Amino acid sequence: MRGTRTRAPRLARVAVVVALTAAAALPVATGTAGAVARAPGTGPAPAGTGIGTAAAYANPLCDRNAGTYGRLQFVTKQGYLGSVCVAKWKGTNNGGATYQGVTKDAIRVVALVPNDQQIGAVVAKSQLPLNNATGQPGSMENAIKDTLAPFQKFFETYGRTVEIDFVTSTGDDEAAQRADAVTVVAEKPFAVIDTTFNGEPVFGAAVGAAKIPVWGNDVSLEDTLKQAPYRWGQADANAGAINVAEFAGKQLAGKKAVYAGDTTMHDQTRKLGMVYSPTVIDTALFDKTLAKYGAKLAPGAVINYPSSNSPFGDPTVAQEQAGTAITKLKTAGVTTVMLLTDSAMITAMLKQANSQDYHPEWIIAGYQYTDLAFFARNYDQNQWAHAFGISNIAPPVVTTQTGATLLDPVQWYWGKGRGTSSVFIENIVNWLMQGIMYAGPKLTPQTFEQGYFAVPATGGSVANDVYTVQQGFGRTDGLPYDEYLHGNKDFTVVWWDPNTVGPPLTNLGLPGGQGTLWYLDGGKRYYGAHWPTTPLKFFDKSNATYELTVPATSSAQAPCTGCPSETGQGQPSS
Repeated sequence: MRGTRTRAPRLARVAVVVALTAAAALPVATGTAGAVARAPGTGPAPAGTGIGTAAAYANPLCDRNAGTYGRLQFVTKQGYLGSVCVAKWKGTNNGGATYQGVTKDAIRVVALVPNDQQIGAVVAKSQLPLNNATGQPGSMENAIKDTLAPFQKFFETYGRTVEIDFVTSTGDDEAAQRADAVTVVAEKPFAVIDTTFNGEPVFGAAVGAAKIPVWGNDVSLEDTLKQAPYRWGQADANAGAINVAEFAGKQLAGKKAVYAGDTTMHDQTRKLGMVYSPTVIDTALFDKTLAKYGAKLAPGAVINYPSSNSPFGDPTVAQEQAGTAITKLKTAGVTTVMLLTDSAMITAMLKQANSQDYHPEWIIAGYQYTDLAFFARNYDQNQWAHAFGISNIAPPVVTTQTGATLLDPVQWYWGKGRGTSSVFIENIVNWLMQGIMYAGPKLTPQTFEQGYFAVPATGGSVANDVYTVQQGFGRTDGLPYDEYLHGNKDFTVVWWDPNTVGPPLTNLGLPGGQGTLWYLDGGKRYYGAHWPTTPLKFFDKSNATYELTVPATSSAQAPCTGCPSETGQGQPSS
């Protein structure tokens, strides 16, 4: 029997916070009616897709005025999932067997699903797949089947049907991951989706080495570039590091530490320190950006510690490392600490800071979603009351609509109260099906990559939209490398208030409670090379909010013509 190493508890959807709108699909930048010039940062589209041409705009599902290249009316009329328009395929020859796992009729995909122990380790049970009929947790397999169905009906697959096989994870330890990879690779699929919440990086590396595109939540920038175009995933921690470095140069460097908990620091010019994990952050990219914008770290104030892509971290490691880290920062005279750290390390450091009577400014870096109120309400509130910086998380939304039903592809397709829904699975299936659609009839890992690299970034900053977050691949996000990670590209300006009762993050199934982030300028978002130099005002509620309101008229559901929700036919999870 294989052993299973102890891993941090799972928050099922932490890694997909950035992937979906907070409440409703909202207006995006207006495009043109005919073919348009290639969008900035994009490459040529694969043959047969028609992306950016009159053929794509002629697709009956295309809203050609919704964003560059238009948006498919899927779930909402304004394109909730941001899929650009492609030409409706009318051919009879799609190239047949264009790659392993691809025939003229089918695309074979394997889903690695969590075992009972991994499901039991999820902290917030409300984040497990939801059986809409019973209101109880549903199975991962049913969530995948029920989510795939609407995508299969409305997304272009060029005459092929996506077929999903399931393999249950045998464990988190390295031996188990390698064994699972052998099992999955032997199935010879076109693509693999790892749905084990935290993700299995050893498994992903082995599948990628077999030249099979694989999605996983625990994948680093280095992993994706080393195994391109086979490794894909959710959050790019290095994009956050690059953005916080620019933020530090433009907003912090050379100014007084006026937000420190220690009032004697208020008249001191900031001395910057940083705590980070070298296994996650590329320090060369961070240092280059920091220097570009005129900031520097104080001597002796760069602290690294062992960590992983998990936002929870390891409490034992954190407890071992935190005391030394705080001693070094305090000795170096640091007034302002940039936190590229997991939640366990933040928790331990704040406790140690109290013990050592150290009360600096704490800089939120939008790293691994550790600024989520889910985590932050458990931090030392006296210390965290002096936390501010950048966050990838859009403000919570209060809506007059039943937003969960409105934006759920499963209930849109199957009918209200039917099927098994999961935001986590929706995000992964969306990646798979968009990639297939953008690849065109000749489906290979190379055209899959080419298609994604041909599509402009959407949402958030590029759409001047505070309700959504920026998403993009390739060179569309203003980053100095090819991007294979979906989220964590643009950020809003925040600070922590321990006294205000914050609303729930309904799209993530997370409750409200005492303590919340405040968002400057209504949640206005920025991305690399676009941060302002005009001083931003923190801890000033006069031009800030902790929630947004979406009027009921801001979005309308697209018709689901011929769907079970309309016809009453069809059985979910079959």
